Amino acid sequence: MLTSRSLLPAIALALLSSVADAQLKFHRVADFGYPKERARRFTGGREVEFTEDGEKLIAAFYGSTVQLFDLVENVPIGNPIGTAGDGEVGFVNNEVAYTADWDSVRFWDAKSGQQIGQAIPHELREDTIIHPALDSQGKLIATRATMKSVQLRDVATRKLIGAPLNYSTNVHSLRFSDDGALLLVKAGGSLHAIDAETGEEVVGPIKSGWQFYHFPKQQKLVTTEQVRAGLHQLVIRSTDQKGWPETHRSDLPGKLKQLVALRDNQVLVQVSKQDYTPGLFTFDLAKPENRVEVKSNADRAFTVVVPQDKRHWICSNIRNISCQIFGESEPVWQKQIPPSGYDQQLYPLDNQHFIIRDNQEKFGVYKIADGGEVWSQAGVKRFSLVSDRIALCTSDGVEVWAMD
Repeated sequence: MLTSRSLLPAIALALLSSVADAQLKFHRVADFGYPKERARRFTGGREVEFTEDGEKLIAAFYGSTVQLFDLVENVPIGNPIGTAGDGEVGFVNNEVAYTADWDSVRFWDAKSGQQIGQAIPHELREDTIIHPALDSQGKLIATRATMKSVQLRDVATRKLIGAPLNYSTNVHSLRFSDDGALLLVKAGGSLHAIDAETGEEVVGPIKSGWQFYHFPKQQKLVTTEQVRAGLHQLVIRSTDQKGWPETHRSDLPGKLKQLVALRDNQVLVQVSKQDYTPGLFTFDLAKPENRVEVKSNADRAFTVVVPQDKRHWICSNIRNISCQIFGESEPVWQKQIPPSGYDQQLYPLDNQHFIIRDNQEKFGVYKIADGGEVWSQAGVKRFSLVSDRIALCTSDGVEVWAMD
């Protein structure tokens, strides 16, 4: 019998199920082939990105060719763009696209396809191909000018903001904070925070592993450090004080795999223990010493994703994929993985669906409510999402599908 206390969760679950049962529909709205006719060793799309408004697309094809597309008319924009190697492509904002070659970034007018101004330095290498960093307003861009230096620029004028930033080790990642106030540079085993307005360093170097997260609203930086063989520690710093002093340090039960920001100042931490089993726990930034373990029967965690509403978490491990509700110890559902495709990469789609793409290049959309497959496509190399569309890179080119 349901009591008044248990009735609300039951109603919430019923509502979730009813929303998820409203089947998501897909239909193809565009199909773009290779923009040049010549023999190629590899074929099809290599990378693809939408503008934020979903009206334009930039696609990189095998054969060092990039093309802009108008998705309102479903036609190419301008001429094909020749590129060097396996650089990155994307949009700075709805009006400006970029291509990243081995040693430079070029800007392109998204309406005409014409190049804007001169190229700016951005060095790539086969083992460290990284996107330039873009702020959320599309006004600032940071590039790795050389393997050991960073340049911050105004997008409209392409002028430097501050002096170039030089480091003693290779730069591995560039990222703006969520509020756009800081540029976070990961060089070697250290993290540096740069004032995005002046280009001057705010703090650094700070020891940090690959995973870190800056919380502008809470004025906290969460990083990890390996203090000795087999021992990693979680470190929290206060970013509203000079030098960003430590406010918390504690041992981790394994090597950090992922940090995920949740609701209400909560953080989800995923680690890989020495026996490769996953360790998961949540904590509040205000009281990080009070950890809450997230129970899981997974024997190894490759990927954990959390939808936007932060209600569920979905885990892919070596044998199955499972979905759990935060605060519940038993999975909502659990699905066995076929022996031939155990390496399942997960991605969030919306609050009712998630994506799986495996090593066999099968791309599928699944329901969070029960794990049921909604739609799938084979031979997908890369993909991109916007609010109501998915673009898929295949061996034939790029397909655009509408979701409704």
